[in-house]
Amino acid sequence: MNFWKQLRSSDNLLNLPNCLTLLRILLIPIMALLLEFDAEQVLFEHDWMFRYSPGRVAAFVVVIAGATDLLDGYFARRWGIESLLGKFLDPVADKLFLLVGLVMLMKLGRVDAWLVMVLLSREFLITALRAVAAGEGLIISAGQSGKWKLTFQLIGLGFLMWYGSAFGLPAVKVGVWILYIALFISLLSGYQYLRDFFAVRRMKCGPLGLAQK
Repeated sequence: MNFWKQLRSSDNLLNLPNCLTLLRILLIPIMALLLEFDAEQVLFEHDWMFRYSPGRVAAFVVVIAGATDLLDGYFARRWGIESLLGKFLDPVADKLFLLVGLVMLMKLGRVDAWLVMVLLSREFLITALRAVAAGEGLIISAGQSGKWKLTFQLIGLGFLMWYGSAFGLPAVKVGVWILYIALFISLLSGYQYLRDFFAVRRMKCGPLGLAQK
């Protein structure tokens, strides 16, 4: 089996979709390290669009991470090689990326602590609920709102890391407002998942929570 076939093989744990997901995980410490050295930034009024800063490099890391998230799912579906490892790693990579990015930005004073807590609490709650659903053999497909949630979260993180001037706008304010949109979608998708979980559970176990035979 040649190298290209191995990348497209469902029997190979290191197929292309899984490698892209692992790359996203490896980008997390790089992003964190860049933000660690991004304590000082030029104010919007005195900034220019194309200048170097570690945070702006971190913003490009977010773009790469977003691209890997799109491509790993695309290739897995196109080639029919969706695996249990991929289904486990993909949401883990997304949540780790979000967690580290938000915590580092909160440390830099660019995002409020309450917003970070609400966004992360939602992620942990739904992750726990997914584990419960899997333990009970319940299959609940992810809604489209969850995809939009992640998209807005990554875009918001990118603007907050860019800081200063972006296309003539104050990037940090744009980033915060995008995260507010992500918060709304996040809460909506969380509600939808909770609704679907209890609906599927009632179908399987009945109104009293007893397994149907």
